[in-house]
Amino acid sequence: MAYSGWLLKIGNYIVPMSFMKAETYSPYVNMQDLDDYTDANGYLHRNAVELKALKVEFETRAMLTNKTFNEVLNNIRSQFTNATGKACYITAYIPEYDDYVTQYGYMADIQPTIYGTYGGIVRYNSIRFAFIGGVYGG
Repeated sequence: MAYSGWLLKIGNYIVPMSFMKAETYSPYVNMQDLDDYTDANGYLHRNAVELKALKVEFETRAMLTNKTFNEVLNNIRSQFTNATGKACYITAYIPEYDDYVTQYGYMADIQPTIYGTYGGIVRYNSIRFAFIGGVYGG
């Protein structure tokens, strides 16, 4: 399945591309090893495991209003399978595979910064979002 018109889905919610700042969507899968060692001759012996942990990062576009920011954030939160751990199913388009990868994982903490409050409307600077997959428990 190649690109299907969206980049990121949390549970059943497709994160709108209009929410993402251009040129900031960064998806990849991390190769993971188990019990690697270097032998007496200095050669590395790798033991790559099958699971490649998914990580997706992006920034929001600047100047989002509080209304827009909370609408998207609430839609993401509604997909959490464990609200305390921000656990969720993450489906992301991975350019390396030209395909989508789905893994159980979590949303990392976000740190919104307010650009200003003009006319009684809160506006935010760009906010970094990260979703990390490969977590056991799905």
